[in-house]
Amino acid sequence: MKNEYNDNNSSNDDYDDDYERYEYDNDDYEYDSDGYDDDSDDDGKRGGGSRLIFIIVILLMAACGGIYFGLNYMDGNIVQKTGISNFLEKVGLSGEKTTVDQPEGSPKSTEEDSTDSNNSAESQEGNVDKAKNEADSSKGPTSEIKQEETKITFENDSRSKFVPLEGGYLYLTKDGAKFYQSLDGQKWNDTYTMTSVNAVSSGKYAIVSDVQGRNIRLYSVDGLSFSAQTDGNIVQCSVNSQGTCAVIQKYEEDYKIQVFRNDGSLLMERFDQDSGVFPLSAALSPDSRILAVSYADTSGIEIKTKILLFYVNKEESKNTVTGDFFGGVEKNDIIAPYIFSLKSGEFVVVSDSGVFAVDESGNEIWNTEIPNRIEAVSFTKSGRIVLALGEELMGKDGYEEGTVYILDSDGKETAQYCMDDSISYLKTVDKSIVIGSGKNFVCINDSAKERWKYTATQDIKDLFAFDSGNKALMVTGTEAKVVEIKKNS
Repeated sequence: MKNEYNDNNSSNDDYDDDYERYEYDNDDYEYDSDGYDDDSDDDGKRGGGSRLIFIIVILLMAACGGIYFGLNYMDGNIVQKTGISNFLEKVGLSGEKTTVDQPEGSPKSTEEDSTDSNNSAESQEGNVDKAKNEADSSKGPTSEIKQEETKITFENDSRSKFVPLEGGYLYLTKDGAKFYQSLDGQKWNDTYTMTSVNAVSSGKYAIVSDVQGRNIRLYSVDGLSFSAQTDGNIVQCSVNSQGTCAVIQKYEEDYKIQVFRNDGSLLMERFDQDSGVFPLSAALSPDSRILAVSYADTSGIEIKTKILLFYVNKEESKNTVTGDFFGGVEKNDIIAPYIFSLKSGEFVVVSDSGVFAVDESGNEIWNTEIPNRIEAVSFTKSGRIVLALGEELMGKDGYEEGTVYILDSDGKETAQYCMDDSISYLKTVDKSIVIGSGKNFVCINDSAKERWKYTATQDIKDLFAFDSGNKALMVTGTEAKVVEIKKNS
């Protein structure tokens, strides 16, 4: 596998990063007899049937043993975003176990849902709160709701998305983006053409991409920062609070990872070309010095996960032993489709069996096993990790299905909240966490203290709180409106 950089980037002084080399794939796996294939049926001739049989057997055993691929990131389905569902379909397993990504009460959508990251929440110290709060609105009074007059209307098939952005929110369609500080306070707009829009935000930046397309656009609260056409089809994007972006692409038969500065300068470029090794997810450190990539290795009898760390600055990378990655962790029999950075020097990895963290040297610093299927994951700017739990894993004594499990940045439990039913929605914005089950919604803080409950009378696509949880942006199939929710006594 090769690690290549763009020689036109001489302005890399502010960024650094590096490690070894392996290869994997994210957001668009297609299986052939050699592992995964980019879109060519002929590639299936490369590998032979024995490897396919090996992997089918492994995955069947994993499924029977309680290994699930149902992870969701925030309101974004990781199964869809990493392409694992395509892979499972090819080998005869279903990737349709998870419904958290679907809005409560709404029909399932085949398009990619937007992914929100680096949202802030209250940081509260204290003892672990294990009290299970009841969230079923039928067991108690729901909140009063007051609707503001201003609203945004759109067609039901417009594929509209709303993404929190510092001080407001982006309204995205396949035709353009608008930034609002309030529904009647549009600050700017920008036009583009995309087939299906995905977005990830961090602080005042958001990267918008065309799902499986080749168009990326970085926005800040001030407008468009840069736009670019990628060489390959976009698999996954991430952005940090500096506006530095990492983009995983399916490039011909291989995969390419590019890192862009917030002005569009290409800081790093590497190719992943190892057969049977695929990048699933990438994250950047807050200072943009280190790129962390989660890979799935299917080249052997056992499936492996590799977390590899790279320096972004190629001059710093030259000083490593390998000239490529400089640290990493390898684990057997798990899939880790999501990685993110909560604080400087640490990366948190969510797998199908739990959550663990590695430091900037590639050493594992903590590992928390989760005995339930992880349906969704979110996190707060203060460093709390929020997990929506599904059914117990086979052979495990887990938590009640529908539990929201909150960890601190050291992997220790801080609080729980039980919805008393399966969770279909999770989103964290500012100081509030909104959880949904069907048409019932609850807003809590990161200590699991309930702010309000709400039962919707119509299908809701999105509901995220702001202003310390007292107001929320409610998005249905045809309109977005701000509502004020007050908890009844």
